[in-house]
Amino acid sequence: MHVRELGHRLGDGPVVEPPTQPHGASDAVLRADLHRERHAALGAEVHPEAALFASTLARAVSEAPERGRGGPVPLPAEPALVHDRACRVVRANAALAALAGAPDAGALVGARMHRLLVGPEDDTLLVRADGSTVPVRVVRWPLPGVDLVAVVVLERETAPLVPVVDPAWVTELERLARIGTWSFDLATSRLERSGTLEELYGSVGIDPDGDGADAAGPVEGQQVAALCAALRAGNPTADHHVELRLPGDGMLSCRAQVELGPDGVPRRLIGVVHDVSADRIARARVERSVRRFADLMALVPGGVALLDPAGRVVDANEGMCELLDLPLERLRGTAATELSADEASAGGAALPDWLRPVPPGARHGYRVDSAPLRRADGTTVWCELGVSGTTADDGGFLWVVTCADVSDRRRAAELLRSAGMVDELTRLPNRAAGLELVDRLLAGPGRDRVAVVCGDLDDFARVNSSLGHDAGDDLLVLLAGRLQRELPFGCTAARLGADEFVVICADHAEVGGPDLLARTVADLLRTTITVCGRPVQMTATVGLATPVPTGEVRAADLLRFAEAAMHDAKRRQARGGIGIATDGVVSSATKALELEAELRAAIAADGLVLDYQPVVGPDGTVVSAEALVRWPHPERGLIPPSDFLPVAQRCGLLRELDTWVLRAATREAAAWPEHRGRRCAVAVNLAGLLPGDAGFLATVSEAVDDAGLDWDRLVLELVETSLVALPPPARAAMAQLTERGVRFAVDDFGTGYSSLARLKELPAQTVKVDRAFVRGIADDPADFAVARAVVDMARAMGRTTVAEGVETAEQFHVLRGIGVDAYQGWLFSRPLRSAAVRDALGRGRLATPASAIRSRAV
Repeated sequence: MHVRELGHRLGDGPVVEPPTQPHGASDAVLRADLHRERHAALGAEVHPEAALFASTLARAVSEAPERGRGGPVPLPAEPALVHDRACRVVRANAALAALAGAPDAGALVGARMHRLLVGPEDDTLLVRADGSTVPVRVVRWPLPGVDLVAVVVLERETAPLVPVVDPAWVTELERLARIGTWSFDLATSRLERSGTLEELYGSVGIDPDGDGADAAGPVEGQQVAALCAALRAGNPTADHHVELRLPGDGMLSCRAQVELGPDGVPRRLIGVVHDVSADRIARARVERSVRRFADLMALVPGGVALLDPAGRVVDANEGMCELLDLPLERLRGTAATELSADEASAGGAALPDWLRPVPPGARHGYRVDSAPLRRADGTTVWCELGVSGTTADDGGFLWVVTCADVSDRRRAAELLRSAGMVDELTRLPNRAAGLELVDRLLAGPGRDRVAVVCGDLDDFARVNSSLGHDAGDDLLVLLAGRLQRELPFGCTAARLGADEFVVICADHAEVGGPDLLARTVADLLRTTITVCGRPVQMTATVGLATPVPTGEVRAADLLRFAEAAMHDAKRRQARGGIGIATDGVVSSATKALELEAELRAAIAADGLVLDYQPVVGPDGTVVSAEALVRWPHPERGLIPPSDFLPVAQRCGLLRELDTWVLRAATREAAAWPEHRGRRCAVAVNLAGLLPGDAGFLATVSEAVDDAGLDWDRLVLELVETSLVALPPPARAAMAQLTERGVRFAVDDFGTGYSSLARLKELPAQTVKVDRAFVRGIADDPADFAVARAVVDMARAMGRTTVAEGVETAEQFHVLRGIGVDAYQGWLFSRPLRSAAVRDALGRGRLATPASAIRSRAV
């Protein structure tokens, strides 16, 4: 204890009248005062110094948990224990074990406090091991740095009114809490400091006595002077607080007050000094963290809100206020159900659907992709929500809700969805939208009266090839507008793709029945439209489908049935036909679908075979053989090309089929023998693998190279329309193949929409006269004239000619007479397998009417 006279610092004479009896402060008395403060309920005198010291010590212990990391505090000699937050004994000393009748201190560890100590602190009973009780007084200290409480237990008969606990133990608690005390006797002007205060001053580098030339006196002098001044002014209950800043962020908190004697006369001044540096640093860190969080929340583009367990807004950032157009004062306390614009939340529910409990401390919450919130003006803003839980200041639960405005994204998605449901050219609903409409109608009560009519424009390709694709697009737009304007009420038109439309009727009974509906659609698509200043006559083939009376049917099925009826009508009628989806038609379409899958498998597994139709010169020499594909089905037998080629065309297998025929034909022809120094060429008809395709040149080259066939033994036949208006890359590919020796032939010349004058533009070396002209060439002057014109023009342009479908000697003689170079038909040979072609080539020539005449002449 440090003692110093301060009278000369405060003026002459005593500060106030001294009490009649001497009163000196000592460490023991001061510490006893602390216990008197804690045990005021016993009726003892509560010393002001003890009250001030106890409150400061309790605050230091509770606010500075980092102190006390140096290990457990030794228990005093008096009976004592330490219990945890759950009120379980974790330590006890031998004195308490003896008092409780326990064999040793370890026997008390784990005991519940409510079973060991019963009753209030002023009337506590210690329950001994044998069940008997001992009246005791208890003193409790929360231990700094840990979530533990120290308890001293003293027998009531032997304990003084103010329990005095081991001073060394109390001193250790003061040291851990970094607290010191001082007192100033008003009668003697003596200043006394506790040892812990001296240590505290020394640890922070303060000279408490202020010795030196520039010294201002003891550190406590300012407080002593202030309280003495208050006493002179007649204020005996005054107190004084000052904060002493230390280097860095350190600070000492100094509190002082006047102690009165039993007679109400001021006796001394008492003070408690507490090092609050760590608390100040921690508080500053928290404040900076709070400021950083506030700054971060201010920069967050979306809204952030805290909601209590009842779903009411506790706090929100500026972004949330702007999002909902509400000031923070109005937003606080608002229920989440009032903020939600969801109809389900308006039904009296305590919480909206998007607010679900999240366990406190959970690392992850959940997200809501889109939820409607109500703004101040009643409008709706769609938000993406993130919801998680956090811990409130009082340890309770709070929701953290983040909100991002997705209204624009939602509108964009809706626009994209609308765009995905509308045909870009005609602005009619597209296939997806049509199917969605049919599905809705089939789910309604009037499903039996739904009708679907598919319409496909007849020979629409001629418009594109003759007038251009822009003209074709204009025609489709005009027809779409006609359907929209003139269809009956309750009917919706959609474009399925290309030149195919569909009309969906919600109730065919309202338009006169399904048959009349189909006729109406056919009539609307049968019209003359002026395109690019030219009248174009259009017709369409339509197919009608209605739901089956029994059984479920999907929109895709109903549309498929209508398309099947339409394709069936196209096969049975040339133009403008109407088909109805009967069981037979649907079954046929289903079989065609099965045939498609089997054809695809047959191509992949080399399940097809080739026949060859010889092409002969006038003397019977076989100059080439045209490859004809056949399909020997393992279950259905030999399927003719007329059955599977349309299937290949509809399902996009023509290119794969052409590639297979090209590779097989070149491979087999490479093994054919030569005759008199000449080797027979092989002709392959291409319908799916065309010069305009990107891989045309590579595919042909690979097939020829793999087969080892001479280039000049390959003839590629294409229909006339495939060679019209070829782009430069296609012509370049054909030119490369021609330079290598490949020849191109125009198949079925004269059946397209071009004139004879276009023959000059076709990049081909051979022209094949179609069988349509050959059939009547002997007795029809028109056929004769066309055939002769073709042959004459071809010869004039340096091209050779081949006549197809020659079946009679008369046809042969006429064709020979007009100068045809080669002939093909059953008159000379039926289609042969590759082995039979080898045999025929080995014999040299095939019989012709010309060779028969020579034989008779010989």
